[in-house]
Amino acid sequence: MSAPQRRRADASKSTGRMRKADRKRQLLEQAKHLFVTLGYQKTTTKQIAEAAGVTEPVLYRHFETKKALFLEVLQEIREATLHRWRGETARLTDPLAKLHAIADMYLGSTREQAREFRIMHRTLIESDDAENEEIASSLRAFYLESEALLAEVISEGQQTGVFRRSLDPRVGAWELIRTALGYTLTLPLDVPLYAEADYVPHAIDCLLHCLLKTDV
Repeated sequence: MSAPQRRRADASKSTGRMRKADRKRQLLEQAKHLFVTLGYQKTTTKQIAEAAGVTEPVLYRHFETKKALFLEVLQEIREATLHRWRGETARLTDPLAKLHAIADMYLGSTREQAREFRIMHRTLIESDDAENEEIASSLRAFYLESEALLAEVISEGQQTGVFRRSLDPRVGAWELIRTALGYTLTLPLDVPLYAEADYVPHAIDCLLHCLLKTDV
């Protein structure tokens, strides 16, 4: 057996020994890269399998379809994001501080988890037909959960007199979500202002100012 053949054989044995959970994680990571590069529609299970160094039958042992794999990617992003928001605000009592923390995490995580957010937002454009209704439902669930969490914080602020009572908390929640969406979608353009150190703090102050009852 030649040296290249031995290396391929060793790699194959190593691949075969990978634990099920590790293999699944590897497939998800490779899928994320392809989804953000090519989009959901143009990514194939063959491409995902090849990127992970396995065959399609191996991929199908973990995920029945490409859609099942993609839905798990979305669920993972959704759970991680909302868990982080709840965890970071659990120790805070001031509604304004809670909302400020969430806005900071939302905009900050856009840079830290750019790939994940780009997958979600690119899919918003692609999932407009009946075939992808399940994907659209997953995205909708994420944003509705985000709305509920944000609206709850805004309602707390209204009850304590920090935020304007005339504001519908759901509207305030969606303005926060839409602003973060716009920031995420334009981040790849390398807008000079975004690179300034104080941009995100100023953006958050501007965003929250419209909710305040008075200038505080």
